[in-house]
Amino acid sequence: MGRMNVVCVIMILLGACQPASPDYPESNCAEATEFVQEVENRKGLLSRMEDSDKYAISYHFPGTYDVIEVGVVCSILADFSLPEGGEEPMEVIFSGYYWKYTNVPPSLPAGSAAYYLEVTAISQE
Repeated sequence: MGRMNVVCVIMILLGACQPASPDYPESNCAEATEFVQEVENRKGLLSRMEDSDKYAISYHFPGTYDVIEVGVVCSILADFSLPEGGEEPMEVIFSGYYWKYTNVPPSLPAGSAAYYLEVTAISQE
């Protein structure tokens, strides 16, 4: 019985060490199932995706030529004004949650990865 208690305590401690995954919000990207990472105060470019009514925020990793994370925006704060379709990309500072992209990814250059992005904070730079 003592050995079983030790195993239970170890299992509880291991579970407590895992990073918490946020609950996925109700949004237009409800098919996302796997939490990837949380980001804070990243500088990116917000633009409307070609041939789509969706927006994306591109984050270029400093010190690299072609490593870019593209977050297809699932939800964004209601008080933030999104750019119109023909406008140039808008420089923003954003925070949020990246979720695994489960659909066919948008056409992206080599070195890019697509995710769903739940924006929790955003401001125009």
